[in-house]
Amino acid sequence: MRVDLNLLRLLLAVYDTGSVTAAAAQLKLSQPTASAALARLRHSFGDPLFIRHAGVMSPTPRAQNLIDKTREVIGLIDSEILRSPDFDPEVATDEFVFCLSAIGEIVFLPTLFDFLKKAAPNTRIRSVSLPPHKLEEALISGEVDLVLGYYPDIKESDVFQQRLFSHDLTCMVRTGHKIKGPRMTLKQFTEAEHAFVKDGGRSQEMFEAELVARKIERKIVLRTSHYMSIPTIIARSDLVVVLPRPVANAFAGAKNVRVISAPMEIPKYDLKMHWHRRFHKDPKIVWLRSAVTSLFTEHPGSAG
Repeated sequence: MRVDLNLLRLLLAVYDTGSVTAAAAQLKLSQPTASAALARLRHSFGDPLFIRHAGVMSPTPRAQNLIDKTREVIGLIDSEILRSPDFDPEVATDEFVFCLSAIGEIVFLPTLFDFLKKAAPNTRIRSVSLPPHKLEEALISGEVDLVLGYYPDIKESDVFQQRLFSHDLTCMVRTGHKIKGPRMTLKQFTEAEHAFVKDGGRSQEMFEAELVARKIERKIVLRTSHYMSIPTIIARSDLVVVLPRPVANAFAGAKNVRVISAPMEIPKYDLKMHWHRRFHKDPKIVWLRSAVTSLFTEHPGSAG
């Protein structure tokens, strides 16, 4: 026996109202539609279910036995299956997992931490760094909630993206460096010795491609995979280093270093938020995307 869920709703409505007409109005059906549905119910159960008596549709014993269980089933379906789940940040105990590069942690993590600990005080925050070929797998599996930053390798059509803001690159030298002023010349740039940071982010690769396109060569005498030693090294040498602007700004407060513009216009690059189609309507991810959008879209001073 196959019974349409809506037929069970009609069973309850007729029982509660004692009238097919009133039940039809309650369910926003026409009276003929409700009567036809009741006929299908009677056929399915092999029982009249309701008998008109004194102007009221009175349940048969078969219908009476069905009511409590039917009400329980319909209530469960409405409350646990059909109801759109909500995400309440004030009581949530979830863990938010972001994929961030080293630069991304500087740009995003402090602001995210401050916001989430206020808006969702019982949640936990985790930042991970993954190679490009593992990003899409991490998103589809739910291992990572959002990827934030400059990730041009993410091209899968099932991974959605939203631009947040743009960044650029700038240079840093020691305060007493022979290169003076707010911008160095191309001659100064090519004659200087350079430190090069390759931390796994893609912005430096973009800059390297720009130098190749312009046929500009620089003298790299120090290569490193980390930014943390850079302020100390720059402060003690005559090296020039090219850094993402937020990193340079963060280090600008260090003793004996200053930010200086490169001689050429360096293309800006977009920082984006990425998530998988599978979680597009998930209440937690919807709320989290909205929070990130409000915090970082066209972030003040993001490119300057």
